[in-house]
Amino acid sequence: MRLALLLASSLVLLATNGQAQTAGPATPAEQAEAGRRVYVMSCQRCHGINLATNGIGFDLRTFPAHDRERFDRSVLQGVRAMPAWGGTLKPGQLNQLWAYIGSVNGWAVAAQAAPPTAAPAPSAP
Repeated sequence: MRLALLLASSLVLLATNGQAQTAGPATPAEQAEAGRRVYVMSCQRCHGINLATNGIGFDLRTFPAHDRERFDRSVLQGVRAMPAWGGTLKPGQLNQLWAYIGSVNGWAVAAQAAPPTAAPAPSAP
């Protein structure tokens, strides 16, 4: 009986945890907080506390708010000494990081998906 209860409880916890991760944060503040957690675990050692560089990584306080595409490319593919994180980040974490950086830098970052990376179709002559 105890074993059955333990197994049932474990399955409920696993199922609930999986749903919470796939749903993702809904508001910009929730995305920024989730991004802060990702940043602390994966980025802070090189980019410093609260984006204030420690001399190793790029100073993210100076990253331009209008250059999301460069941010995505740099994080996913790596740049210079920075490793690529594309195979490490889970879906949604790139958006969360962007929201965190925006919150620290004072940008108005809406909860959003990554911008399309495909070039726009050429206009007719």
